[in-house]
Amino acid sequence: MRVGDFSVEVVPHREGRVRELDSGHVLARPGQVYRLRLRNHGPLNAVAQIEIDGKSVTDQGLVLRPWSVTDLERPLRDGEHGRFTVIAEGNERVFGPDGGRDNASLGVIRSAFRRELPRASSLDELLDHAVPFDRTTPRSFEPEPPRRPSRFSPDWSPPMNVAGAGAPSVDRVPNWRGIVEESIESAAGTGLTGRSDQRFVPIHLGALEAEATVVTLRITIGSEASLEDDSPRPLHSNRVPERPAARP
Repeated sequence: MRVGDFSVEVVPHREGRVRELDSGHVLARPGQVYRLRLRNHGPLNAVAQIEIDGKSVTDQGLVLRPWSVTDLERPLRDGEHGRFTVIAEGNERVFGPDGGRDNASLGVIRSAFRRELPRASSLDELLDHAVPFDRTTPRSFEPEPPRRPSRFSPDWSPPMNVAGAGAPSVDRVPNWRGIVEESIESAAGTGLTGRSDQRFVPIHLGALEAEATVVTLRITIGSEASLEDDSPRPLHSNRVPERPAARP
């Protein structure tokens, strides 16, 4: 889904299939390992702040170069090396005693992008030195010794520089009932499985714009039949896709 200069796509890691609906719901099967494909379609550096299930996975932010594509496959936090994995609602080991049923943000992927403000150079000079459209892989500090894959840190708190941090409000999606409802089996969230060797390095930027561009998706468990349906690409939207009803 694209909003302005930025787009976010959930893509399978190596194998499997996911499908994005025009409502912003992303259909996947339980256990699907995925990556977040982040695109900066503009001429300026930008910082992405990403929350999954209401928790930050980017700490101080992930820098996106102009006209670049970056695949994020794990949290930026040192010591967390598990890959993003779709987990069906009701898993108490991953989501706690309630299995995620009381989490209004379960499945929500909220990406807030803020551009770096131009410095002394003019926009024309920035364009002259910009990197052509390419696919980049972020790199990081040397990580701590690997630990057992775990859930996101329980002491997470919203970053101070993220616009509208916290649990997102839920807007009604006009066509939620009907075809969208029929495609979704249940709610889902994200856990960490396996191991990712993706690394990151620190980059210092100048001042960022005050208002963030927000792209919001919601992962759900889709039926096998719904994943086989090839439908047109989704519309651009900044709505928060509605949460499927909790199941016993």
